[in-house]
Amino acid sequence: MTSLIERLIAAHRLLNREIQRELARRVPDSFRLMHLKKRRLAVKDQLYRHHPGGMALKNAARQVLTRLGGSKPALGRTES
Repeated sequence: MTSLIERLIAAHRLLNREIQRELARRVPDSFRLMHLKKRRLAVKDQLYRHHPGGMALKNAARQVLTRLGGSKPALGRTES
C-alpha cells in the first residue's frame, strides 16, 4: 500500500473524529459540519480514484488500522 493511500485513510479518520466531536457539542455548528463533510467526501473520492476496489479499500484500511494499533471504526457505514 502506498503512503498516499495511508495518508488519505488517516485524513478520513481524522475528519470522522472531527465530525463526531462537532456533533457531540451542545449546539453543533452546521456550517463547520457541512465543511467537514465536504472535505471528508473529497478525501473519499481521492481514495477511490487511487484505489478503486471498494472491498480491497476496506481491507487496506483495516491493515493500516491494525498496524497503527488504532480502534476499528465502523467501516460498513453508509454515510460519506
